[in-house]
Amino acid sequence: MPKNGPFPSRESDRSAYYQNSVAHLKLPDNAKRLVISDVDLNTLSTRHEAWVKFYTASQNPDLATKTVNDSKGIADGEMQEILKKIFGDIPQSALTPQDRNVLNLPLRSSSNTRTPQPTTKPKGSVDTSKHLEHTVYFVDEETPNSRAKPAGVRGCQIWCKIGSPAADPSELNYVATDTASPYVLHFNGADAGKTVYYWLRWENTRGEVGPWSDVIMATISA
Repeated sequence: MPKNGPFPSRESDRSAYYQNSVAHLKLPDNAKRLVISDVDLNTLSTRHEAWVKFYTASQNPDLATKTVNDSKGIADGEMQEILKKIFGDIPQSALTPQDRNVLNLPLRSSSNTRTPQPTTKPKGSVDTSKHLEHTVYFVDEETPNSRAKPAGVRGCQIWCKIGSPAADPSELNYVATDTASPYVLHFNGADAGKTVYYWLRWENTRGEVGPWSDVIMATISA
């Protein structure tokens, strides 16, 4: 299986995989048998439409602008996100050999495979446009155009210090472990105008963490 899990590495192959998977999952009998909710099916359809739109445009030299390619990357990450959610909710016993073949979900090995410890760093950014509010976005440094987290990662730990840079992690305050970007923080009026220094790192399903991100500085808007 490719390092990206069930998703093919080559973009053209991945597009074909999305097409076949969406068609398979949306068949009424399959959706019922695999216990896929209407909400997830609607999200899947919407995200696949966005993927087709931007992927098709990116293949045309006259339309392949930076905005189109960036939007394609976001659509790619969102497709993987909703498919992973759907796959994670399907009872293993409900999957037939045909399901596993179309969706590229082979039977798991009977031997336990240790979840890898994260080796990459989150790449973060902060939207400071709202009053006393920060919206923290994060992606993986190796796939900055995708919202997909590294294999085995449960979420992104968010730590910070207000007012002055932290000399080491012992000075940081834990904020949250967010499973899906972005994360919104609210501040008190007394903090308006202060600078927040954010440190991020990945946490896997075993609670193991990866290296710290670069420090992100953001001012609290009054």
